[in-house]
Amino acid sequence: MIFRKSLQTGDVPMSWREANVTPLFKKGSKTNPLNYRPVSLTSVVGKVFETLVRDALVKHTTENAIIKIQQHGFMKKKSTVTNLLEYLEALTKARDQRIPVDVNY
Repeated sequence: MIFRKSLQTGDVPMSWREANVTPLFKKGSKTNPLNYRPVSLTSVVGKVFETLVRDALVKHTTENAIIKIQQHGFMKKKSTVTNLLEYLEALTKARDQRIPVDVNY
């Protein structure tokens, strides 16, 4: 009920939006500030809410073909690795069929 009310009114409680930023040690000398990265510790309720909204958006956009099947970023079971594998497959097929391919970087 709280999530639904928040969506209807467009109001998100401040406690869901606030975060405590804490340094997390990476490696090297602990006295060097560059060896730390900031980590935001946010509300668990806020994270659950974000997840529900994200899942609903992804479901809507994929079911209604708003996001193309070629999209790999932020999609379940897809990554930069799957994107590169599809790209390599396309290049290999083109080479096998002697079709020229231009690549821009």
